[in-house]
Amino acid sequence: MGYTHYFPGLAATPDVITDAVKIIEASPVTICGPAGQGQPILNEEDGIRLNGFKAAGEAYETFHLRGTTTPAYPEMGTFCTTENRPYDVVVTAILVAAAVRSLDSTTGTIHSDGRWDNWAAGADLFEKAVRLLTADEKIALELDVEAMRPAPTARPND
Repeated sequence: MGYTHYFPGLAATPDVITDAVKIIEASPVTICGPAGQGQPILNEEDGIRLNGFKAAGEAYETFHLRGTTTPAYPEMGTFCTTENRPYDVVVTAILVAAAVRSLDSTTGTIHSDGRWDNWAAGADLFEKAVRLLTADEKIALELDVEAMRPAPTARPND
């Protein structure tokens, strides 16, 4: 077990990838590729794959937000255990970016073993790098993270 974030249905869209680049650039944490070394992967096909800096003991499980290519193990792109290592701030900021772009969706959501206050640094990083969150977005994200928001229902076309 461990400190894990769940994000079924979320994807690395072009807008989310653009936000992720800004988040990584604004982050005080060294972000590496999937094995905790090299460069993170940020493209539409492969999605977003990153980790902490392995040589500094800051890596744990690779964060993978799926792209357009179906990975060999699709379920691996629906959760990430960070053990609250330093790269968690970047993971949560990117998940905020993906979640706010799908708040009205019935397909994507976020949940976490942590509480919303554990996400404060990630939300702050998102706001520093991308834009301020609206009050409604903050409420919806908090309810999602703490698994308390009812699932959106499909709206009939009028």
